[in-house]
Amino acid sequence: MLPQSPPFRFEVRLVECDPPRRCVTIKRFSGGEECLHGEAQVPFSLVLEALCQSAAFLAPGGASGQGRILRVDRAEMTGTVSAGETLRITSTLLEESGAVLKAESLGEVDGRLIARLQVLVAR
Repeated sequence: MLPQSPPFRFEVRLVECDPPRRCVTIKRFSGGEECLHGEAQVPFSLVLEALCQSAAFLAPGGASGQGRILRVDRAEMTGTVSAGETLRITSTLLEESGAVLKAESLGEVDGRLIARLQVLVAR
C-alpha cells in the first residue's frame, strides 16, 4: 500500500463579489507550490481549476465551496502562466436556469488574456 500524502490545497482568493452576476478572484502561483513540481510554467489543468473555482463563487452567498462544478465547456488557453505570476480571474453569469447557472471565466496575467472557459455550476 502506498503512503498517503497530505491533502492537496489549491484555492483562489476572492477580491470582488456581486453574486450571482460577477466576481473577481486571484491565484498566485508561487514557485514553491507542491503542485508545480518545480516546473516554471503552470499546467493548463491548474489554470482551468482556478477558473472553475472562481465561477463557483457565483453560487448563492458567494461563499467558497457553495457552487459545484457540473461541466466545463469551451476551455481554451491563449497564453501561459509562469511560477511567481498572479492570475486574475473574472467570472460572469451568462445564464440561469433553476438550480444551475452558466458562467464564463476569463483569466489574465498583467492585463493579457491567458485562458477562458464556460462552465455549468450547481447552486
